[in-house]
Amino acid sequence: MMKTGLIFGAALTLAACATGSGAARPFDDPAVQKLYNMSTPQYYATLKVANDVARNCADFRYDAALDAELNEKRNEMGRGSLSAIPLRLAIETETSVSERSFEAKHGVEMIGHDLCPAAAAETLEGTALSALLVPV
Repeated sequence: MMKTGLIFGAALTLAACATGSGAARPFDDPAVQKLYNMSTPQYYATLKVANDVARNCADFRYDAALDAELNEKRNEMGRGSLSAIPLRLAIETETSVSERSFEAKHGVEMIGHDLCPAAAAETLEGTALSALLVPV
């Protein structure tokens, strides 16, 4: 289990290096705090949805540096990647619910559609998901 956590942490670090220098938002930003304070299943579902949105929108990129910073801080509190392993089923269920909620909220489908208008709307609302979306 520790080996899996270390591998996951290393992957996050490499992803953070590949996407630029540092997080676009400070840790005390309200959207970042919403994300930080989520339950573990909600948190990982939001990461997945934000990543999918960024992949389907040329106007935003996923903030891997913020992801890594949050994971580190959440691990310190016992709510990061190390605590997620036993919650896999809950995370998968929450991810499915979050994806459907996002689709219904914005009238879109997650796969194969331009999600830029939805990403912009999330950013304007200051949602937790928007904390992970950085304008390009």
